[in-house]
Amino acid sequence: MTPKAILFDAGGTLVTIHPTRFGDVLEPILGGRPDTERLEDAHYLAMDAVATNPDIVAKTDWWKWWLGEFLAFAGLERRADLIEALSATRGLWQLPLPGALDGVRAIREAGFAVAVVSNADGHVENDLAAAGFGDVFDVVVDSTAVGVSKPDPRIFDFALEALGVSPEECWYVGDSAIFDLQGASNAGLDVFVLVDPFGFNDHQPRVGSVGEFARDFLAAHSSVG
Repeated sequence: MTPKAILFDAGGTLVTIHPTRFGDVLEPILGGRPDTERLEDAHYLAMDAVATNPDIVAKTDWWKWWLGEFLAFAGLERRADLIEALSATRGLWQLPLPGALDGVRAIREAGFAVAVVSNADGHVENDLAAAGFGDVFDVVVDSTAVGVSKPDPRIFDFALEALGVSPEECWYVGDSAIFDLQGASNAGLDVFVLVDPFGFNDHQPRVGSVGEFARDFLAAHSSVG
């Protein structure tokens, strides 16, 4: 079935941690600039760690747990201090992932509605705008702003209502096999596509990037506009 709307997660799907900003926050703690070459694979390894520890989803401090896993995979020490600093920092997620911006624009230009549904800190719309996505989405739903987060299906209702579509008319693209996949399934969305550039998770359908998804999706589905 050809959907009417494509919904996207934000962090790890459209944008990632900006290495310069990340280094600025960590330098005073580490006494030097951290090596940022491992940040991208550390992100997806940490997301896969959530998938193997699904009980963490119910914990109120899941974000700090995830940060600890992320920092461990990135090979960084003094993790307790780094977690506190990163948790208090805004504007980290402002680096667009390769092909994401062009991919989303191509989907929208083909006649499909596009939206973001993100577990975020109340600033995801600003972060997306800083990354170049400011004029792209029909609606952006931030969990802190609406008071409910994935995998609770109610967070998707805000996007569905704003777009005027049913769950069966939507696909969701995200990087978490727990928060995103479970949330989309709970909400009754038709298809979930996992962004997993390193192949850490065996969920299908799986893509390496939003750019790859957009290419394949538009090749298979005619415009609805």
